[in-house]
Amino acid sequence: MTIEDAMNEYDDAITNDAKEKKTQSQVLVGLASDMELFHNELGDSFAKVRVGNHFEVWPIRSKTLRLILTSRYLNITTDKAPGGQAMEDALMVLEVRAQFHGKRETVHTRIAEIDDSIFLDLCNSDWQVVQIDSNGWRLLVDSPVHFSRSKTMKSLPIPVVGGSVEELKQFINYKDEDNFKLIIAWLLATFKENSPFPILTIQGEQGAAKSTTTKILRSIIDPSQLPLRGLPKDERDLSIAAKHTWILAFDNLSGFSAATSDALCKLSTGGGLATRKLHSDDEEVVFNSMRPTILNGIEDIAERHDLLDRSIIINLPSISDSERNDEKELWEQFHIKHSRVLGALCEVVSKAIKEFPTTKLDNKPRLADFALWMTAAEKALGWNEREFIDIYDRNREQAIDQGIELDPFALAIVELVEKNSVWVGNATQLVEQAANYTDGETRKSKEWPTPRKVRNRLRRINPALKKKNILYIEWENRKTKTMKLERLSKIT
Repeated sequence: MTIEDAMNEYDDAITNDAKEKKTQSQVLVGLASDMELFHNELGDSFAKVRVGNHFEVWPIRSKTLRLILTSRYLNITTDKAPGGQAMEDALMVLEVRAQFHGKRETVHTRIAEIDDSIFLDLCNSDWQVVQIDSNGWRLLVDSPVHFSRSKTMKSLPIPVVGGSVEELKQFINYKDEDNFKLIIAWLLATFKENSPFPILTIQGEQGAAKSTTTKILRSIIDPSQLPLRGLPKDERDLSIAAKHTWILAFDNLSGFSAATSDALCKLSTGGGLATRKLHSDDEEVVFNSMRPTILNGIEDIAERHDLLDRSIIINLPSISDSERNDEKELWEQFHIKHSRVLGALCEVVSKAIKEFPTTKLDNKPRLADFALWMTAAEKALGWNEREFIDIYDRNREQAIDQGIELDPFALAIVELVEKNSVWVGNATQLVEQAANYTDGETRKSKEWPTPRKVRNRLRRINPALKKKNILYIEWENRKTKTMKLERLSKIT
């Protein structure tokens, strides 16, 4: 039934006394007869609805869908809007149909990666999307994939040809060409919905334009009414934030808990959270998100080795007063260039898609998919062959050094093995001997492990130790639990 048929049926019902009048909820359900109802893998219900000359996708329980139904209702009756209970009853019917009669579909946020195509939702009023594949990129009015939006998401300009990623340089602060190329690499990674994302960690002293650089970088792909936010207090709030946006940008950080570090690792490489639904005793709500993330702060933000292993560390240089730009003018110029930079990125993504199937790496780092993707993009960017891997490896080495310097136990282990090429013993002995390479205050702090926690601590820092060519082995028998630390010329 079309929307016109539903309206005609309503007119017949109120003008023919012989017919039973329909309730408001029945009329509302009829007015939704042209909508495509479906659900996603998490059990959320959606409606795809025509609005003007385009289609929109909204959660069935969203405020926007209620307004659409109310508008349709007012088109056929001018006396009053439908009652609250009638609307609730109608939405319940639509939700049931979506869950039990609708298809299971994937709903994307800003970016969708389907087969050999990448789709970018411009989030504009016409619901246009950009499709990118190996043949180039094009603007679509009717998206073949479902996108959902939140109230904080802002629109992107329509990309144009003729731009260059080099035009971004005038809007951000960066130290050198290697750092700029790592920033471009992070931006290109945000187009890959189905691959782990490196965490962009921006560090620098006060006045180094950390916040402005962060906002600019986020706005290129995922502009928002809330471009920067404080770090959520727990993993649940972090997961909710990730559900309603594509890029997460956390501002002015000064370190965080081990639990928060673990949650950020899940955002980078994928992981889910199941928690009790509000006002429910046993029903769970599930969040499963993998999102591009930016962290910024004055200090060395990331300390734990597993988070550093997923990070790109950018240290911004200080800016003198004479070099500082007026922020209003900066943003005005950025909005002029934005469509050119976005078009250039789309062009690089297209060529990377073409190169990706035949791209190989001899040695794959932790985020292997990211490294392969950027290696595939090198030709389109005009970079030398394997240049990205060399830059990325150097940055990861710096991150490892940062992690060891911030971890007194890891630093003590490195010094212990420097002094003793091979060390064998149990946990108690290791704690006692490593203590010779730190101070008394550190040994009494929470940063220093007890013998009971030594093995878990070594397992966590083991990737960093391997990069320092330190081999860690543990074994046990009925009588002893023994550990071995050994310096090698190279660990393969």
